[in-house]
Amino acid sequence: MVKPDHWIRAFGLEGGILPFVEDQINPASYDVTLGSHWICPTRDPEEVEVDSITLFPGEVVLATTREYLKMPRDVVCDLKLKSSLGRLWLNHSLSGWIDPNFQGQVTLELQNLGPYPRVLTAGMRIAQLVFIGMESPPEVAYGEKGPRALSGTKRCHTRLERGFFPTDHRKTEEIERVATALGGPMSLL
Repeated sequence: MVKPDHWIRAFGLEGGILPFVEDQINPASYDVTLGSHWICPTRDPEEVEVDSITLFPGEVVLATTREYLKMPRDVVCDLKLKSSLGRLWLNHSLSGWIDPNFQGQVTLELQNLGPYPRVLTAGMRIAQLVFIGMESPPEVAYGEKGPRALSGTKRCHTRLERGFFPTDHRKTEEIERVATALGGPMSLL
């Protein structure tokens, strides 16, 4: 069952959302804002901490929410990009699911699908969180010890494990040789 505004208000006031701003409560969601940590694999430096970034057409950036969540063991959350930004061809792609017991800032994968550059600013409302109550708490929640243990985030994820995606390692090794020869790090392989 989707949690209503009064549940979100109580959750925020109890420290479940930090910082918590009552004006960001909607009837069935909570607006989250952009933080100031950005990772853009097409730029040098790739990772920056600044108040704003211009996202060019076709470009992708990892960002974080300013808000830090402390999810209960029996509630999950679905992140949805603000529809007003979607109408400007900004897209939040890939993951938007937040597990029960998650603690951390939410990582956002933002892409400019439109024909014009878009300025993203720390503090701007970017997405809304829809909280959903579970039938019962899981056997092993996010961050707990067990066979499916995961932990929270405080910043954007900067590197992917080499074995995470199947790749043609001959091409990967060639790219690494070229990057090393040019003096650049291979941060996404």
